[in-house]
Amino acid sequence: MSSTTATLQDVASVDDFLNVAATETVPLFEHLDFEFLLEYDVFAPSKRGRTRVHEPPDLFCGFLHCYYENVYGTRPVTRELQHSLVWYYYGLDKPPSRDTVDRFLTDLEHVVDDVFDRLVEQAAAR
Repeated sequence: MSSTTATLQDVASVDDFLNVAATETVPLFEHLDFEFLLEYDVFAPSKRGRTRVHEPPDLFCGFLHCYYENVYGTRPVTRELQHSLVWYYYGLDKPPSRDTVDRFLTDLEHVVDDVFDRLVEQAAAR
């Protein structure tokens, strides 16, 4: 496993990025900041005043962990993120529910191309 982000500089698509993330998770999580996810309207607090239990950057890290483990789909991702060490490691206060995972992945779907571009820019800048 590489300890640099050089591998990420040649990434050309979302699938390629996720494939790199699957083999380069340590450098990815050490060198990239996922806080920019909070800037997207799809992750903004509900207009009805309901707040999110889990922050999008933490859920995104959990999602990348699941991809690394070849876990896909709302129910399998929820099961994986309910393992005590997994949810704790990614900064979640408690395991996310299936609805939370489904809502996050649905929201992410709307901005995934831009998120990908931002992550590649971050990796290239380092």
